[in-house]
Amino acid sequence: MSEKVKIINVIKQRDSYFATIENNPFYPDGKGGQLGDRGEIDIAEVLSTTETGVILNKHLNPGEYFYEIDKKRRFDIAQQHTAQHILSAAFERIASLKTVSFKMSEEYSTIDLNEQNIKGEVLNKAQELSNDIIAKCIEVEEIFTDREGTKKYNLRKPLSDKVSGEVRLIKIDDFDISACGGFHVKNTGNINLLKIINAERVKGDLTRVYFLAGIRAIKDYSQKDLILKSISFILTSGLYDLENKVESLLNENKDYKNRMKKLAEKNAYYLAKDLIEKPLIVNKNKIVYYKKEDETADFLHRYVDLKDYTLIVEDEKDKTFSIFSKNINCKELIEKLKTNNNIKGGGSEVRGNISGDIKLEDILKILEK
Repeated sequence: MSEKVKIINVIKQRDSYFATIENNPFYPDGKGGQLGDRGEIDIAEVLSTTETGVILNKHLNPGEYFYEIDKKRRFDIAQQHTAQHILSAAFERIASLKTVSFKMSEEYSTIDLNEQNIKGEVLNKAQELSNDIIAKCIEVEEIFTDREGTKKYNLRKPLSDKVSGEVRLIKIDDFDISACGGFHVKNTGNINLLKIINAERVKGDLTRVYFLAGIRAIKDYSQKDLILKSISFILTSGLYDLENKVESLLNENKDYKNRMKKLAEKNAYYLAKDLIEKPLIVNKNKIVYYKKEDETADFLHRYVDLKDYTLIVEDEKDKTFSIFSKNINCKELIEKLKTNNNIKGGGSEVRGNISGDIKLEDILKILEK
């Protein structure tokens, strides 16, 4: 810490303190879609930043203090921001797509493009062109001019009507030039890598493109590489055979589930025969009760004659009861149960479901009346 800031005023908030700073050197959060600075002022940590001051984790009295700005964070922000300029220019060159908005978060950055349903081929080409520009190690120039002076440049995005006074332009050779007040790297090679990680349609007929650049992209690659190697080891498959291996396993699992489903239904047929031989008799109603153990319970109602029997299936895990009957009104039964018990449920005259704090005995008591 070699430089000082002057704190003019401090206001306590819930668990932090807002310090108003004279000539605030900390870049504000959200300005131009960019993340703000972090760092320290004396013994206090800077949690967030605004145009006029910072949020601190500790109280400081008004006065002058040494401060330090997190340079690693600034470099990360610069990598993401210059990468955004390059990516936006790439989309415009390849498919005449305009960037409507840009937002940087702690995990990833996004740009919104003015078109829906952008093909994967376009995304790949934009990513490839961006990385070509990065690999060429082109100088990132700063040009300071005024509003009138910008007219001699072919800006990718027109100046806002709100812009006045000195204008800062960020120029990447003849590939891109845009007005911008944020952080940028000195050379495109400082970005190292850009990776599009997702694209989705958002409201307003836009496509949102998620990307990582620089250190973030390299970390993401490393993490995914470790995960793929781990999966490859578990599945005893080569990295480039993983897709076929997983597809084969999914098909095997699907076949297994289908076989189990058929076996469960077959088992339900024979189980129903056993259950109807020993029904519970409640007020002349023959009750077949079964505690769910597997998928067999899902097919029981098909094989119990619901004109003669009422089937009650309990699922202890989900704390639910399913009731099937054509000789009592299931809907009315559930409504009666609701009046005396803390439960939720509903259904039709022949089928209903209930969940909550209720036992089989509570259902049988209602049927006794």
